[in-house]
Amino acid sequence: MKTYFKHITMALFAILALTGCREQLDQDSIFPNLPVLDSTQATYAFDKYLYESYQKPYNIAFQYKLADESTDVDYNLVPVAYDKAQIVAHAIKFLWIDAYSAQMGPDFLKMYAPRIINVIGSPAINAAQGTETLGVAEGGIKITLYNMNDIDLNDLEWLNFYIFHTMHHEFSHILHQTKSFPKEYEQISAGKYDSQSWQYRSDEEAYKMGFVTPYSMSEAHEDFVEVISCYITDTREKWAKRGFTMAEDHTHIVSIDETQEGTDILTTKVNMCKDWLQEKYNYSLDSMRAEVQRRQEALSYDVVMNDSYGK
Repeated sequence: MKTYFKHITMALFAILALTGCREQLDQDSIFPNLPVLDSTQATYAFDKYLYESYQKPYNIAFQYKLADESTDVDYNLVPVAYDKAQIVAHAIKFLWIDAYSAQMGPDFLKMYAPRIINVIGSPAINAAQGTETLGVAEGGIKITLYNMNDIDLNDLEWLNFYIFHTMHHEFSHILHQTKSFPKEYEQISAGKYDSQSWQYRSDEEAYKMGFVTPYSMSEAHEDFVEVISCYITDTREKWAKRGFTMAEDHTHIVSIDETQEGTDILTTKVNMCKDWLQEKYNYSLDSMRAEVQRRQEALSYDVVMNDSYGK
């Protein structure tokens, strides 16, 4: 049986690099000509929710209707089902938008977030390579998420694998391209990166070499954002497999198993990510992790769909 593994295509980084850093950031809308909401349309209630929850406060357009100009013609894609699009939109608001807003304030996302979140119903399969592309970021402006017709709010592992690890990963790319990447990070695992065969490594092999995931072995910038994303989204149990004991309240690393190979390298990487985010953005990675982990523990259909967290 063919096994698919996580693959955020290396072309993604090339696209981001070519577009350069987002030096001319502003909070003005880039959607001046969006049509006025039509109350006679069957989608009016959802479209109004998207306007009130995404566009108006954060200058983010949530696109769920499949359009030729916004899809990759190399894939055989289908649109996200209307009911699934609603679940995806509420889930992203609960576990991503509201988490950042709670920790960093609403202006942080309005300034730095991708301007378009595009959701597709079907997976993006790269048949020739036997891989699956989970998400693609385009110039820090747009993030496309695939396979959203399979969303299940009862499956946290699925949600992190297909949505939130990707969202935090790509958002971290935007942050490190906006403010200079710590060049010292590139030297931590110098000589160990392998852009050609990282996909053949197991999680355990990656951990032993000081990488948080096999994909982080592909390139230093990917390594950097993988550490940030994994620190935020991965459970205590997943970090324990890497040799780390997380606090019960998720706020910090309690202890490290120094007998487990690679933990010293991973510790250096985590600390460098924390220091850089704090210095450049006054962003506490520990606080963001705790916020997201608390929300993951409270995750339920009723809480997410009714925006009832903390009420």
